[in-house]
Amino acid sequence: MEESGPSFEQFVDDLRERLGIADAIDSSGIHSFKELMSDFPGGAAEQWYWHAYEELEAQGHLEKPGDVSHKTFGGDAYGRLSADGRLQRQDNEPS
Repeated sequence: MEESGPSFEQFVDDLRERLGIADAIDSSGIHSFKELMSDFPGGAAEQWYWHAYEELEAQGHLEKPGDVSHKTFGGDAYGRLSADGRLQRQDNEPS
């Protein structure tokens, strides 16, 4: 059985990368997951934004979950990468 479109894991990886880029451009901003992923190939299921927040939070990749990084009504989430999130992003970059 073929999957249609990118997986949730790919969504989380792309989101982590885009958060890192957004942080580099605006280090004091808190970035909307929906805005960052608006052009994700194949789109994203509505619940993926909150699930991605929970995944990144569990990995320790969001800055101050519940304070700086947070979920909002309407299914969006906002955040910045933590130091661990930035390190994970660097570890995933090709050498």
